[in-house]
Amino acid sequence: MNKTKKYTLIFVVVCFLLIGGVGIYHAYFASPSQSAKQVTDNTENQVQQEMTDSKQKEEVSQEKKEEQENQTSQQEKKEEQVNQVSQQEKKQSSKQKPESQSTQQKQTTTSNQETSTSHQTQVEDVPEKEEEVYIEEEIASVYVTITGVDGVMAQDYIEYEEGISAYDALKILADNYEMPVSTSGIGQAIYVKGINGLMEFDYGGMSGWKYKVNGTYPQTSAGACTLKDGDQVEWVYSTNG
Repeated sequence: MNKTKKYTLIFVVVCFLLIGGVGIYHAYFASPSQSAKQVTDNTENQVQQEMTDSKQKEEVSQEKKEEQENQTSQQEKKEEQVNQVSQQEKKQSSKQKPESQSTQQKQTTTSNQETSTSHQTQVEDVPEKEEEVYIEEEIASVYVTITGVDGVMAQDYIEYEEGISAYDALKILADNYEMPVSTSGIGQAIYVKGINGLMEFDYGGMSGWKYKVNGTYPQTSAGACTLKDGDQVEWVYSTNG
């Protein structure tokens, strides 16, 4: 080969090497710096966008606050106006009430006077009634008592009936007090043996029941002794005959 061809080949090879080295250099060293710049640029753009967004949001929130404040102020004004109107109405009604009350009182007083005068005239027109005197009719009765060993066992007034006997009066009083009466004999010959379980001979051979009319002992049996209105009959248990 000629020397010129050798030098040209060497030169071409060297040029390729240089071109390859430059490409490798740009690929591995120059590109990171550019990517870093792009990243920083992107972050700055994002930050700026966020700042603008926040500013816009603040402006919107301030506008909303202002609107709310305006609305509240308007509502307060309306409420004040309503309160004023209600107070005025109350004052007017309070002024009117005493007048109406006074008129009502006047009307009531006049009506009361009219009723009182009409009542007086009616009372004057009505003639006085004669006082009615009620006389209680005395009921015919007989007073009967039953006295045992320990004291009075029963006593009360018995309605008088024509032909009532001393035994009849005793039986009515004993029935009212639910006291049993044991007897012997019948009719006018009846004999009282016991009253409410207190029997003859319970306190000795001479003990038994006797009766008095107006303080005296009759000589007839209790069935044959007729009573009069107002008589007092006393049945007594005697221990010595």
